[in-house]
Amino acid sequence: MSTHGLRPTRRHGRRLATAALAGLLVTGSLAACGGGGDESGADSGAASGGSSQQDSVAGPQAKGGADGDRAVGAVSPESARASAGQKLVRRANLQLKVEELPDAASRIRSIAARQGGVVVSEELYSGERGRDTSGTVTISVPAAQLDATIELIAKVGEVQFRNSSSEDVTGTYVDTQARVTSMTASVARIRDLLSRASNVNDLVALENELSQRQAELDALTAQLDSLKDSVSMSPVSVTLSTDDYEPVAAGGFLSGLTSGWKAFVTSAAVLATVVGAVLPFAVAIGLVLAPVVWWLRRRRHGGAPLIPQAVPAGPAGPGGPVGPPPPSAG
Repeated sequence: MSTHGLRPTRRHGRRLATAALAGLLVTGSLAACGGGGDESGADSGAASGGSSQQDSVAGPQAKGGADGDRAVGAVSPESARASAGQKLVRRANLQLKVEELPDAASRIRSIAARQGGVVVSEELYSGERGRDTSGTVTISVPAAQLDATIELIAKVGEVQFRNSSSEDVTGTYVDTQARVTSMTASVARIRDLLSRASNVNDLVALENELSQRQAELDALTAQLDSLKDSVSMSPVSVTLSTDDYEPVAAGGFLSGLTSGWKAFVTSAAVLATVVGAVLPFAVAIGLVLAPVVWWLRRRRHGGAPLIPQAVPAGPAGPGGPVGPPPPSAG
């Protein structure tokens, strides 16, 4: 083997070793610089952490909308509706014909008390001689006792009209309840942030946000309480009358004809009443004035002066007018 062939190979290996050593040195220096930069960046981040943390207090957490708060612990509407159950608002109306209104109203009040309800309103209208002829009693009973209450009220008198209705408010109830839950949690978070805030600007911003969310929470709570009352209690309106119930006539020609006939009969009755009230006075005045008028007429004819009748003139003669003819000898 000749040395001439080995020299280029040794030189090439030395060059490779030198390049590798230089690469290692450059890599180590770059790593040192990067580590120092990271440490300086961490130090700068730690130095500015206090101010950034204070800004975040009044930032997205304080000024985030209620929609972001509702997303925490949100439940699907289907599962919420299934857990809440169906919510119905029920009410009923009855028309009763009774003998005595005060007694019927007293029995209805007793029924409401036995069923765990209350009397909402009571109105009785008096007719002739102070006798009650019609009235309305409205009670409110638990929804579970509505059917039993209707059956007991139907025994007070003769049922002439009966109506009951139900309204499904499950969706509104579940939505309002979910909004109350999320808003309560939101108010609690704002109070926690307010207790840890140390900047005046943050305190002012958090207090304004807290007042707005508290007002919304109060409104939602009142709406939910009203829905709970409507679902748990059912109103029953009872109309009492001593006369038969007359349903409202439908519109059309017959309805107009019936209304016109009733108006004519009413007007004729009013006219007859007026004539009957005036007739006694007219008769009394006539009895007084008739003799006076007769006496005045008789006095006028009896005391009148006699007026001589004019004598007709005769035919004119040649010497002038001729007087009346002489009386006959006979």
